[in-house]
Amino acid sequence: MSILSWDEFNRQHRGEYELTIDPADLRLGDFIVRIDAVDPEVRFPPAGVAVQSFEEKQWFRAQCRRIVIDLNRCLHRNSDELARAHSASIKMPPLPARINALRVAQMTPRGVVDAWRVYRETSLLAQSLMLSFHRHGRVDVEGTRDVVKQLAGAMEEYLVPLVWLTHIKEKSRYTYQHGLNVAILAAGFAHAAGWDRALVQNAAFSGLVFDLGKTRLSLKVMRKTGELDDREYEHVRQHARFGHELLIQNEGIPDAVAAAVRSHHERADGKGYPDTLQGNQVPILARLIGLIDAYDAITSERLHASARSHQQALGILWRERDRQFDKQLVESFSQFLGWAPPGTLVRLVNGDLAVVVHQRQESGRPMARKLRRVEDNFRLGIEVDLALQSSDTSGATRVAEVLADGSNGINMRELTRILPRALARSDRDGQPAARPSDAGSGLGRILRMGQNRERRRRERIDAPRGMRILVVDDSPTVRKTLDNMLVQTGYRVELAEDGESALEMAFISPPDLIFLDIVLPDSSGFSVLRRLRREPRTENVPVIMISGSAKAADDFFLQRVGADDFIHKPFGRFEVFSCIERLVRSGALPQRPGQKPTDVNAST
Repeated sequence: MSILSWDEFNRQHRGEYELTIDPADLRLGDFIVRIDAVDPEVRFPPAGVAVQSFEEKQWFRAQCRRIVIDLNRCLHRNSDELARAHSASIKMPPLPARINALRVAQMTPRGVVDAWRVYRETSLLAQSLMLSFHRHGRVDVEGTRDVVKQLAGAMEEYLVPLVWLTHIKEKSRYTYQHGLNVAILAAGFAHAAGWDRALVQNAAFSGLVFDLGKTRLSLKVMRKTGELDDREYEHVRQHARFGHELLIQNEGIPDAVAAAVRSHHERADGKGYPDTLQGNQVPILARLIGLIDAYDAITSERLHASARSHQQALGILWRERDRQFDKQLVESFSQFLGWAPPGTLVRLVNGDLAVVVHQRQESGRPMARKLRRVEDNFRLGIEVDLALQSSDTSGATRVAEVLADGSNGINMRELTRILPRALARSDRDGQPAARPSDAGSGLGRILRMGQNRERRRRERIDAPRGMRILVVDDSPTVRKTLDNMLVQTGYRVELAEDGESALEMAFISPPDLIFLDIVLPDSSGFSVLRRLRREPRTENVPVIMISGSAKAADDFFLQRVGADDFIHKPFGRFEVFSCIERLVRSGALPQRPGQKPTDVNAST
């Protein structure tokens, strides 16, 4: 399926609700506004045509290369899926009187290391989903199912460190980190509430994909820092419909997930969009995702808003219960997190900064680590009981305030790296400390990327032997590393050390896949990529961007320049071959003969 981006729509002066599709994806009831006919003599009615019969659908499939439909005038693309959303609006699963999961579990060195592995793999998937959806309108359904099963299963042992990890927030990475955080918190809440495993997995799945429709919106509008005008606001509101429309064309998407994507901006009072559902008409997962979407957005630094604290966010949700949000869910979600969940930053009355780690198991009181500044970084100090810090003998508050994530230059990613070692040194309550070998050094390697080998849960899927891959990087070490990895797996590799050499090689004989460094000696990888996309011979060649520069990676996710995937340096075999596998599963690359067939979402 080939779908143009919103930016390209705007450049070509196309209508606001139009979508370019492959003829094989045409449905009865679609309203066609333009066609790219095989026969240039075909005359298409300027007013457009509604597809009303099977014969008409078959004619367009046979006679057209591409078709442009108007989503706003398509008959079934609203009614059918609205009915599906209603069918997903089953009775709310029971919510316990108390949700104590975060108050009875502890943070351990081994738990942080293992939770990071789950977080990292889910993060890679979130990035891949965003890129693939923007470029192809596809998602790797089987790969996503595997990851959400792992995430749901991890909640039993690693709920506390996973909630901590949702406090890693970087403004330039907000697009994919937001979905990642919503997936973790939604799955964590569903698990803590005792919902069945299938619902926990669907909550995680919904969190990862609910906002993918925004990748189809105008980048100019999405990056606007000022107030949106009415037309821009209406444009942004379309992301729920566009995300849903594209998502359901991927075979295997659960109905409950599709309904959550379409309806996550519906509101309890009926003032949401796109279908103005209200109350129990709104699917359960849509209610949950909509609530957590708002919570994570409020607590995150965004282009148009500063981050607020955990307590401020809960206060906003509480005031909007029964208006914007489901009253039961707001109350239960607030109880689930409590007043200071793991990863919350606080300032004590003496000015000291601290970060909540977990709660004391026997009393349920929040325990925090004091933070001390060492040069430009913070280090974890002694553990303090925040309940004992809550007031002095005069009754005055000693916890001065709960801070927003990232306040005072505190880097939660760096704190996560050193957390296992700090926990391992602790001999709290007379318990023996964990061995350092189980703690910080292991996580340090994982956080630096590429040193850990994840255990595969399924046989790897490869592209065909002999496939030509062009590696473009100015580092001899990177070129040699990729060359060795890829040749050993049966691929043919060509090497280029700068952008101009790469373009010359690609234009003369287009490769099947390109690994492209973002930082090159003669030009940026972005510039090379744009030239590749403008050239008909290379416009559809899959490109995997690689870089060790955090700034370059940030720019990549902001610019969405048309690559198919991205890996950070340093990387290992897992990252490289996971990228290739995702491209195979998305249909961008063919599959190696003799391997088990994949769930490739190709048109039939």
